Amino acid sequence: MLRLTSSVNNSCRRLRRVILRPFALAAMLSTLVLAPALAAALSPETAKSGTYVYQVTRNGEVVGEQRADFERRGGDLSVVTQVRINITLLGLTIYDFTQRIEEKWVNGQLMELRSLANDDGDNRDVRLQREGDRLVGTYEDKRRDLPGYLIPSTLWNSAATGHSAVLETVKGRERETRVTEAGLEQITLPIGTVQARHFVFSGEFSREVWYDEAGVLVASQMEAKDGSIIRQELLRMP
Repeated sequence: MLRLTSSVNNSCRRLRRVILRPFALAAMLSTLVLAPALAAALSPETAKSGTYVYQVTRNGEVVGEQRADFERRGGDLSVVTQVRINITLLGLTIYDFTQRIEEKWVNGQLMELRSLANDDGDNRDVRLQREGDRLVGTYEDKRRDLPGYLIPSTLWNSAATGHSAVLETVKGRERETRVTEAGLEQITLPIGTVQARHFVFSGEFSREVWYDEAGVLVASQMEAKDGSIIRQELLRMP
């Protein structure tokens, strides 16, 4: 019994090391256009109040949920994204992640971002606010000074497909990326079959994403270091 417990614990530790940190999931990345913009786009200017709920799977097994709450008041938009992921092996938790991201937009411009994450026991706190054309603040005890055009990596803003950097929210970093379009596809989701445009982000930030004809993020996925596929799929929408 002791050998079995030791073996399971060792397996858990190995899996913790190889499982890539999940996406916690995006509005004006950089000025270099790499892929054509969507004809319709969900953006800080067009988003309405409402809630989008996504299921998160690992190799097809549901391991969590991502929820995005939008609140519109005139030119002001508040977006709160909450992520919860829990991966188990033989009934034991081998990876646990939660994150709450608060974005405040005014007239299409990101004014503030706050991210609080518990990354498998490691607390991560990002606080940014606009100062002129910069996003300035802290990640833990480290100062952050970033270009003001960056979009948080929640990716709800489909304009992200037209730029070359993203604001990674867990540690508040600028991550370079290249975006290419992979075409129009029919994909089956928990809400049904939808027609969506497929884009691939590669580089320091890598992800595959699908947006429907209205520019709504309906799915995204990434490959973890252990080869497993972490996927986000739209479950409910306003």
